[in-house]
Amino acid sequence: MVNTVIGEILGNRYKIIRELGTGGMAWVYLAEDLKDHREVAVKVLYPQFSDDVSYVQRFTREAKLALKLSSPHIVKVLNYGADRDIHYLVMEKVEGEDLKSVLQRRGPLPYQEALGIAAQVARALHHANEYGIVHRDIKPENLMITPDGTVKVLDFGIARARTLPSITQSGFIGSPYYISPEQAMGEAVDIRSDIYSLGIVLYEMLSGELPFDASSPWSIISQHIANQPPVLALAESALPGPVEDLVNKALAKDPADRFQTPAEMLAAIEAVLGGQELPRVSLPPTPRSQQVRELLLESLYERATEAMQAEEWSRAVNLFNQVLKIEATYRDTAQKLAYAGLHARLSALYTAARQAMEAKRWQEAVDELSEIVSVEPGYRDAADLLSAAALSLSTHRAAEEAARLFDQAVVCCEEGKWQEAVSLLKEAQHLDPTHRGIQGRLALAQQEAKRAQSPWRRFSTWLRGGSDNATGGEAT
Repeated sequence: MVNTVIGEILGNRYKIIRELGTGGMAWVYLAEDLKDHREVAVKVLYPQFSDDVSYVQRFTREAKLALKLSSPHIVKVLNYGADRDIHYLVMEKVEGEDLKSVLQRRGPLPYQEALGIAAQVARALHHANEYGIVHRDIKPENLMITPDGTVKVLDFGIARARTLPSITQSGFIGSPYYISPEQAMGEAVDIRSDIYSLGIVLYEMLSGELPFDASSPWSIISQHIANQPPVLALAESALPGPVEDLVNKALAKDPADRFQTPAEMLAAIEAVLGGQELPRVSLPPTPRSQQVRELLLESLYERATEAMQAEEWSRAVNLFNQVLKIEATYRDTAQKLAYAGLHARLSALYTAARQAMEAKRWQEAVDELSEIVSVEPGYRDAADLLSAAALSLSTHRAAEEAARLFDQAVVCCEEGKWQEAVSLLKEAQHLDPTHRGIQGRLALAQQEAKRAQSPWRRFSTWLRGGSDNATGGEAT
């Protein structure tokens, strides 16, 4: 259904013109509002979510919440509805460039500009907080900067209300690069989670780099929980101490150590821009961060153990590796990782061997099964499969040798070397009794060899030989 809605009119009002982009839950289209005669953006829920009652309920409840918001720094939600099995959300169309594109194009921003952007986002969060709404996915892609410099927060369509636990605790929502420690752990979150995410965005605007980065989401999450961000440093000019203090406070691991409201963070930003000092903020590990770290380790360890029990070896290896990246000596993780790694290898070899046998690649199957049996002789039915594969390999090689001997025998027959042909064909028949052409060719070769050994044939041959000798003598 990616583009099948293009040209359709939803709710007898919104004519879909073209696709603008995609998100975690929906496509976004440009549409014409036939009633108000203006262009709007329409978010259409993916079909797999439209079929899920809980997702549809969440989508509808979030739309109702978003309709309450009215701020110059929030993209306005105008309407929502359902047309047949299509669930949609209508928003104002905003011209401009998202902050991610700005950073990719320009790199780090002057701290005054970065703080100005953060201040506008804080105003948006303050307004949402008045309605008990937490965005939960503050990131550069969701911050649109209009041509006049106004910052508008996008995607309050996946925001969560803190007063609705069924929504706030419904799973992992948001980008791992900007996620708060408490959100990553699946805890109920409040506006301080958005403040943490805004702190990450501010860090990125100032430095041009993310404070936490890794090859997997779990590695990034573990850094959010257990690691302190690298010290901020600007390449061309010194960063005022109060700016770093502000960022450090926003990025505190414990929500109690952060700004408690967007209004408080906004006041701090305005104070820094006015040249005022902020109380010095350091980021030592807090008891709570250690507790959350332990919870993450325990969660990863338990999931890895469950994967082992389910024989999902690759998943177990990945999870145990995540544990070791956080704490190299956690419980018996190293031993279990070695065991899971071994069985991941055995499982991969076993699967490859079965596929090789189905394709009749016998040597490949024998090699893989031999490795399995050498490591773990009782692994599944590997020993029986090895015997079968070895027998098939031997039979295959015998058939190949029989075919080679048969071809040699054919050449001998053409040259009248019948006795040699008989010998070759008998050997080939012994190697491959099922060869179709051997029996007939052998019978012919034996008949011709017998005829060649008859007295008359030998006499005729002698005569021809004598005649040849006589002719040769005359010629001489």
